[in-house]
Amino acid sequence: MPQLTGGEALVRMLQLHGLEYAFGMAGFQPLPYYDALARQTQIRHVLMRDEKHGAFMADGYARIRNRPAVADATLGPGATNLVSGLAEAFGASIPLIALTGEVNSLIAGRAATQESDQAGMLKPTVKLQIRLDRIERIPELIRRAYAVATGGRPGPVHVNVPEEVMHGRCDFADSDLYADPDACAVGGRRARPAADLVERAAALLRGSRRPVMLAGGGVHLSEAWGEISRFVELAGVPVATTMSGKGALDERHPLSLGVFGRYSRTANEAIKAADLLLVVGCKLGEIATSRWTVVPPAARIVHIDVDPAELGKVYRTDVGLWGDAKLALADLAEAIRSDARALRERTSEQRAEVEAAKRAWIEGAMAKYTSDERPIHQARLLWDLRAALPDEGILVADGGFAAHWSGLFYDVRALGRTYIANRGHAAIGYGLSGAIGAKLAAPERPVVALCGDNGFAMAVAELETSRRIGAPVVAVVVNNNTLGYVKALQHSLYADRFVSVDFLDTDYGAVGRAFGCRGCRVSDPAVLRSTLAEAIASRETTVVDVLVTTNPSEMLPGVDARVGSKRAVVEQ
Repeated sequence: MPQLTGGEALVRMLQLHGLEYAFGMAGFQPLPYYDALARQTQIRHVLMRDEKHGAFMADGYARIRNRPAVADATLGPGATNLVSGLAEAFGASIPLIALTGEVNSLIAGRAATQESDQAGMLKPTVKLQIRLDRIERIPELIRRAYAVATGGRPGPVHVNVPEEVMHGRCDFADSDLYADPDACAVGGRRARPAADLVERAAALLRGSRRPVMLAGGGVHLSEAWGEISRFVELAGVPVATTMSGKGALDERHPLSLGVFGRYSRTANEAIKAADLLLVVGCKLGEIATSRWTVVPPAARIVHIDVDPAELGKVYRTDVGLWGDAKLALADLAEAIRSDARALRERTSEQRAEVEAAKRAWIEGAMAKYTSDERPIHQARLLWDLRAALPDEGILVADGGFAAHWSGLFYDVRALGRTYIANRGHAAIGYGLSGAIGAKLAAPERPVVALCGDNGFAMAVAELETSRRIGAPVVAVVVNNNTLGYVKALQHSLYADRFVSVDFLDTDYGAVGRAFGCRGCRVSDPAVLRSTLAEAIASRETTVVDVLVTTNPSEMLPGVDARVGSKRAVVEQ
């Protein structure tokens, strides 16, 4: 029977669950955990410069690997700094373990140093909170944390460890120290929807003439990319995605409609004309539905989701398929297989319309994609970035315009998560840190962070982290010296009356060099693509500062051109 400190028992259980990375910053309470980490080689601990960014790194890692990483913090400000990162993971259904030190129970409530109601502050941002009051329960409750983080609709779990438990000692039985292998990663346990409901959904598909699939981030959690591709080929159903769902289908596919909702190429029109919507792993939230205006009232809805609370939550749902997307799509494909040819023939007119609309959109956008204007048009930046980044490369788009523009103008050319946008909470400042986490999860693939100038400034100290730990990423800074989204909205509502949106010019390439990284500034579109390609090929942490559009009337990606009114811009 091994005698272990609480910190040692935590590390042992994390090892047994296959943990590879923990991100955090030490304080007194977690020191036994840190000491145990120092005496093993399986788990690599990453010291970051701010606990929020440790949570963002864990989130980026988990999106690529579909298994939890750990974000750890000492009590008080260390723990409360995790709020934004955990809120993102919770909103986006990303598995993550938050491990925090807590004040000694014997002195709780006596104005102990840095004591606060950290559990209360973190509670709304996690699926489950576990307080480890007894050292003997560490193995049981870490298994519980993993089961909840990876099971059903995944999400973050907070494990709060008081000082006396972390520093205490206990004789553990060998039989207590084990992991449940099915709870170590998302998808270890999968549920099929009821067969009679699958048949009802199949009957609706057989009778439809204009079906459209709406794919969300749940497709990636289920790893249902192959099933979607096969379903599309079998049934001829066009697919639109949320920003989180990009990569559910290669966006070069003739039946890919790209993103739908607030920023749409042709998807919204196809959805509004649909007679059946097949919703897969999608919450049908505000951005995806353009504030619930895109889904036609008369459309029938089949909704597949692993969380039964999502079925029928927003729209009247004709058939709700509670289960894993991968299994549900496979079952639905099998149910319509004998009728698939007739379905494809019945929807041939719709497919022709889709292909014509896509061609027309590309022709209309090409002037922006190839624009030689200065400052550089953001569509040109994304066109050249798409050309410079290999298909298997990963683009991590920060909150705000980095996500909005790239969601609309950047094509994903591979199945799976090669595009990450932090849409769970959409905080700016995620891009660089999320990219570092993604790079650790996929070290052989190039990773680019696309950041607004202020989002990059929020995370700039993590350049040193990237360089120190050998996780090179390319940070492309979309630099117009302003809070672009807010400025565009102020322009739409109040003409040219702006307040608290503009910054002094900063050369972020020079900032990168000050951190010991490569860095450059690009103002000439003629050298943009070659500069991006060189940065990606360098395999060094690099900052590419790109001077982009400063005209607020051109900052909203696609909305102003399609809508044209102040009221509509706000409602969109």
